Amino acid sequence: MTLRTIMVPIDGSAFAEAALPPARAVAAAHAGAVVRLVLVHSAPSGVALGAEGPRLTAELRDREEAYLTAAAERLGGLVETAHLDGDPGPELALEAERCGADLVVMATHGRGAMGRFWLGSVADHLVRHLHRPILLVRPDPDGATPGRPSFERVLVPLDPSPDSEAVLQALSRVLGADRAPTVILLSVVEPVLGVGEPGLPFAVPADPAILTEQRRVAEERLVATAARLRGAGLRVETTVLTAARPAAAILETAIDQEVGLVAMTTHGEGGLQRLLLGSVTDKVIRACPVPVLLWRPSGPNGDAA
Repeated sequence: MTLRTIMVPIDGSAFAEAALPPARAVAAAHAGAVVRLVLVHSAPSGVALGAEGPRLTAELRDREEAYLTAAAERLGGLVETAHLDGDPGPELALEAERCGADLVVMATHGRGAMGRFWLGSVADHLVRHLHRPILLVRPDPDGATPGRPSFERVLVPLDPSPDSEAVLQALSRVLGADRAPTVILLSVVEPVLGVGEPGLPFAVPADPAILTEQRRVAEERLVATAARLRGAGLRVETTVLTAARPAAAILETAIDQEVGLVAMTTHGEGGLQRLLLGSVTDKVIRACPVPVLLWRPSGPNGDAA
């Protein structure tokens, strides 16, 4: 199924424009797809504009409108623009629903007009509230615009929960029917530490038998999932690792395997109550050198707190 509308929030900064190359790459795989650039005007908090307020606000809106037009011309292709008012997070979530966005592509943070910082709060809000695929891009610290990304190798971390496989369908739709990447399925088994005797200054090492069983179950699950994907014509590799820090293991695998994309479901084992506050997903997003595709499934485990 092809994508029709790809929404890209921008804020006038080079940081936010890191989302443009991936959005262009995805749009190129979907004939007729429209990239919708959205900028939300929001008055700077804590700044008293006084009598000059109306004039300064009008000038700022004019600059924002000119910036949107210029950004659309630079991007090329089928592009729409939207200039909105309000709180960026909620307003962008509403806009995604209004325009029927099939995908949201955005930087993990940006710097808006007059020094406003997103600091991830907008991305955080959208991940919590949208049941739509979101492609998050970590900007270069120096604000350099990244080159065209490659999605030829994709890392998909899976955990024991059924929900973690939900991202595979979103991944297939985002990449398009004509693109057949190599999908690397990864399962990270966390060693379960036993409880030591009272007063001992260390934990008892994990029972080797339990760890062996965990790995066996993980491997069987990956083999079954890989067989389904190969039946759909994809090239699939599988990896099971044992690591006390799953996020670090995912990041190391992404680098070692030279992937161009990591795809994850935001809710995994246990149904996380907070998406981007210390979770494995959060740690991967904040440090991953390549774009991260997130999918938040609906249902009891998919509803944010």
